[in-house]
Amino acid sequence: MRTVQAGAVSSRTLPDTKTISPVKPYFPTRFGALALGLFAAWLALPVCAAMAQTSAPPSAELDNEGVMQALFVEEEIALDGLLDEAAWGRAAAVSGFRQYEPVEGAPASQETEVRVLYGANHLYVGALLHDEEPGAIERALGRRDDFNRADWFLVAVDAWFDRRTAYVFGVNAAGVQFDALQTGSDRTGGGGGGPGGGGGGGNSNTPRGMDPSWDAVWYSDVRVTQSGWSAEIRIPYSMLRFSEAPAQTWGIHFTRRIPRLGEQSEWPHVPRVQRTNLVARFGRLEGIRNVKPRRNVQVIPYTVAGVHTLESEEVAGERASSGDFDVGGDLKIGLGTNVTLDATINPDFGQVEADPAVLNLTAFETFFQERRPFFVEGINIYDFSVGPGRLLYTRRIGADAPIIGAGKLSGRTASGLSFGVLGAATGSDFSPSRGYGVGRVIQQIGSWSSVGGIATLFEGADAGQEDNRLRSLATGMDWDLRFLQNKYGVEGFFALTDRNQIDTDIARETGFASKVWFRKRQGALNGFVGLDVFNDAFDPNDTGQNRENNFIALLSSGSYSANGGSPFGPFLRAGARGFFVQQFSYRGGLDLGQRLDIGSRWLFRNFQAVIVGFEYENPFGGYDLYETRGLLPWSPPGSFAVQGQFQTDERRDWQIEPGVDLAFYGNGGTESEVSLEAQWNVNDRLSLSSEIEGEWERGVLAWSANETFLRAGSGWFIGEDAAHPDDLDAADFKAFDDRGSLNALLAGVEPTAPEQYYVSVFGARDTRSTDITLRGTFTLTPKLSVQLYSQLFAAQGRYDRFQLHRDRDRLLDFDAYPKRDEFAFSSLHSNLVLRWEYRPGSALFVVWTHGRSAEDTLNPLAPDAASPYDRSMGDQFGDTFGAFPENAFLIKLNYNFLN
Repeated sequence: MRTVQAGAVSSRTLPDTKTISPVKPYFPTRFGALALGLFAAWLALPVCAAMAQTSAPPSAELDNEGVMQALFVEEEIALDGLLDEAAWGRAAAVSGFRQYEPVEGAPASQETEVRVLYGANHLYVGALLHDEEPGAIERALGRRDDFNRADWFLVAVDAWFDRRTAYVFGVNAAGVQFDALQTGSDRTGGGGGGPGGGGGGGNSNTPRGMDPSWDAVWYSDVRVTQSGWSAEIRIPYSMLRFSEAPAQTWGIHFTRRIPRLGEQSEWPHVPRVQRTNLVARFGRLEGIRNVKPRRNVQVIPYTVAGVHTLESEEVAGERASSGDFDVGGDLKIGLGTNVTLDATINPDFGQVEADPAVLNLTAFETFFQERRPFFVEGINIYDFSVGPGRLLYTRRIGADAPIIGAGKLSGRTASGLSFGVLGAATGSDFSPSRGYGVGRVIQQIGSWSSVGGIATLFEGADAGQEDNRLRSLATGMDWDLRFLQNKYGVEGFFALTDRNQIDTDIARETGFASKVWFRKRQGALNGFVGLDVFNDAFDPNDTGQNRENNFIALLSSGSYSANGGSPFGPFLRAGARGFFVQQFSYRGGLDLGQRLDIGSRWLFRNFQAVIVGFEYENPFGGYDLYETRGLLPWSPPGSFAVQGQFQTDERRDWQIEPGVDLAFYGNGGTESEVSLEAQWNVNDRLSLSSEIEGEWERGVLAWSANETFLRAGSGWFIGEDAAHPDDLDAADFKAFDDRGSLNALLAGVEPTAPEQYYVSVFGARDTRSTDITLRGTFTLTPKLSVQLYSQLFAAQGRYDRFQLHRDRDRLLDFDAYPKRDEFAFSSLHSNLVLRWEYRPGSALFVVWTHGRSAEDTLNPLAPDAASPYDRSMGDQFGDTFGAFPENAFLIKLNYNFLN
């Protein structure tokens, strides 16, 4: 697979692993011992769950220092940022904030006082944020939910008091609002999953453990004073979920951020080594009585009008244009005290940032981050990771046809059962052709443990085969059981997939995957050991994402916080982590190699940081099942890589992060990457960021094509296209001079048909690419902003010194290979979005999207054609700017009818 992708999700490209030639089993009796171990683990689950339940801490685990009282008020509190109403003076205040950063546990450098009031319809939070230098308070404007560089105050409320989920409301000193859902840990995990890696993404400035896709309608105001600044927050009860009990106890946590000091303080303070479930260690808010839950009802219709211009298909160089007008809407309804229904009809996501262009030379599709608001908000409940993938990848929905409608039902019962149901239909002209469904449940056990299950269903036209109907089902259960006050745990999952092509004679495929990990979660030294098993028929890619199957992985990971995470010597903090995996194929027990990762981060007292990492892959050899796209396994050369990164002082208005990655392969090939990330807060209204990246490969041994060779008489023919023999006719072959080599090269190779061979061709690959991404935000008010995104991308590549893949251990020189494999591509994509929140929950968007691209294709059988690889990057960029542009302009207006 060789693709440059920009703004689209590619089709599934997992090869049919059944075409891999059988090999001598490595383990006896088809892993009978492994199956017995997994069966024993399943039998032990009920016992482990019972132990987790009995070891769960009581809900009242905090002393009186972690408790605050809310005061009832009958009158409405006027939001002006000044806590001058008499009720604020009567309310008890909490103070004594302690640092989480930079010196953990030390008293906060600036005093903070917080009070809480409640009325018949609202919760009020007032904060006095004292500052010895009020003129130095940072008041940067930004878009809502942009956790930018500014002085911030956040309150997290666990209104259901389940010790698992909290609603976060934050405001900065300029009045910018931030809200999110907080679940579980705010620490990053150690190690990785199974082979293949995973995705990721999101706003790197967002506090860890928080999901800013959740949006509520609430109110706030701030005021800068001679002694610092103050904030008032009013939260309608309809934005919270809580019980109908006459006396309420809620979890609560306050955070203050002062960027010029690099300081984050909090109440109550939760040590870093105990933050594996931060919500469970919140303080308690007491004194709330006789308040009733309110239903959250929001009806948000939208209308959008747009114009699209591009090059005419009839006359080259001429502009063609078309107009469009559409309507749709979103609906949010609170059903009972803790259940919410979300629905969307004919959704439009024109304001969403475009996907970046990427060069993909692997055997797998590219997975992009989900950015569509409906599928981002509250999606955490549906998360079910399966090693290197997940059972739900919402980018599948709408990838092949427009979305007609979708709905989500989510909630939580009094017994701690969280549930979510998602359904969607897609099709052209409001005619459903594909349906998607997901159901997820998670049962909480105590404050930290849980067990859950999931089922996903797809039914409709198979991608790329509209005449075939496909029904695909995936089910699974997962568990996260923790013991000894959350210090240790066992986690894992078991999942099944079933794919049935209804209108064909193709046999249905049923596969499974499972993992069991044992983890240490607290203290300076953490880590896990585990086992992942994926059989060769496990395929959740109709609704989910998974790059690889057919493997058994033995994994271990460890992380160490030097000096318990406290400062020492010249360092504020330092840590190291390591990860090791050994893999075997599930079918046949073929050794798939090893990978060792070691990395460390050193944060100095001047807030500069150095990150160093090493990776050693296949030091003892191994095979790759996927590089040949479904043919024989091959044995790639081992590799050693080193990574380095430097981060400047985060307290400054600007930061830069240069980085370098170098990789060295056993065949002499090299790979290098140089990157530079920069952020600059120009002033309180304008912020800029950039990412510049260059990559180079030299002589990296890699798959080039799977070719069909035909022997006719004493001569040889090759398919004009690199395709399977079944996809080629007699007229599709071209004679070439093999220089007398193919008879010997193919000796012993099994033909696919008489005198016909289908084999892989490898080459030494040279590539170079440049990626320049710029972002800027200009904010006029907390409700009005303009945001720019632009990416300029170019890539070139060529293969030479070709070799024929004779068997899994041998590549033979094939100097007579008649084809050339070279490519060049460049593109420019930009988005300009004006957003105006003209009333709470209602917004106007004005969007301009611009794109242009250029591709230099080469006839592989034209030996004298000019090489795209010989052109300079400057020439490529020139072609890009000279290409015919594609533009889209739209105006979108939505209006929130609040209950």
